[in-house]
Amino acid sequence: MNFTLDGTWQRVRLAIPPTPVNMRHAERLVKQVNQAIARGTFTWEDYFPDAPQAKKAKASHSFGEWCDLWLATKGRLATKTLSQYRNALTIWKEMLGADSSIEQLTHAKVAAKIGSTPWKSAKLLNNYLITLRGVFALAGRDLKVDDPMDGIENSKHQKPQPDPLTFDEMEQVLAHMQKHCDPRMWAYFEVAFFTGMRPEELIALRWGDVDWNNQTIRVERARTAGELKPLKTYNARDVDLVSRALAALQSMKSWTLMGGTDAEIFQNVETNRPLHDERSQRDHFWTPTLRKLGIRHRRAYQTRHTYATNSLAAGANPAYIARQMGHKNAKMFFTVYAKWIDGADRGREKAKVEAMLGNEKTRLKAG
Repeated sequence: MNFTLDGTWQRVRLAIPPTPVNMRHAERLVKQVNQAIARGTFTWEDYFPDAPQAKKAKASHSFGEWCDLWLATKGRLATKTLSQYRNALTIWKEMLGADSSIEQLTHAKVAAKIGSTPWKSAKLLNNYLITLRGVFALAGRDLKVDDPMDGIENSKHQKPQPDPLTFDEMEQVLAHMQKHCDPRMWAYFEVAFFTGMRPEELIALRWGDVDWNNQTIRVERARTAGELKPLKTYNARDVDLVSRALAALQSMKSWTLMGGTDAEIFQNVETNRPLHDERSQRDHFWTPTLRKLGIRHRRAYQTRHTYATNSLAAGANPAYIARQMGHKNAKMFFTVYAKWIDGADRGREKAKVEAMLGNEKTRLKAG
């Protein structure tokens, strides 16, 4: 049977014998199809699900719709992460066309678009690729089509190295804050420098997390953009508190302990409300202090790296420091802090090698 759809002549073979009864059925079917086309309700799947045209035109949704579907599957993620994913998908919709059929976005088209775009940084592109891979993987499972992202690799980029403060710089910062800043912010940065906690962990600490008897503090949550979320590694840990960290926490009792065990230890010094993120501490206390002291600017996150390098310089076991800081594994710690680990031995490892291989008896034996 034949009919016209969107100005194109269509021919469909019906899998029935050409009997008089079936011929009349075909005539009625053509009439129904033309009426559906006139109403704008015709779909191949409704009338001819087994026709080649049906498989070609099977509802696949547009690229923009698949983007929205994929984002909906990520509803359990933190609000900030969802916002970042949403922004990335907005860029992809503009670049690849929100109304494009997803089957038409071939590997060649996607790769060419990615390769010809002047990305601000390799890291930004890699972050955006997370969302694009997710969208095509989701569509591919439903539509049974090839993944156009297959073969599109992340861009290589140089990860920034830790940039810790020296011990003297740390002491200058803390002394200045203790003398010139709100005492609660001095305590905040004192604990940051002497525990190595991430800023998002520090602002989520509660009084009930402190174990005064064992001199530890339980780290089991974080706050980002005002929202509580699990830790980066999804593993709670107990952090040993050195005397200076303990003293700083003790100094906070008169400020926030009256709120009970569920009260945050560190709060906004102006509103006495939980800290939304680390911007207030950074902009109003950290950055002005470095500027005042003439210390080269670093992110406030470097308090964490400063704890690691100071601990290494003190001779602490790298595996212990890694557990304190909540690294996923010791290997990551060794990778990040390799040069400080090498420098912390003060020649002890070289001396061991020298004792074994460099003495006279060893040379004679070798000869």
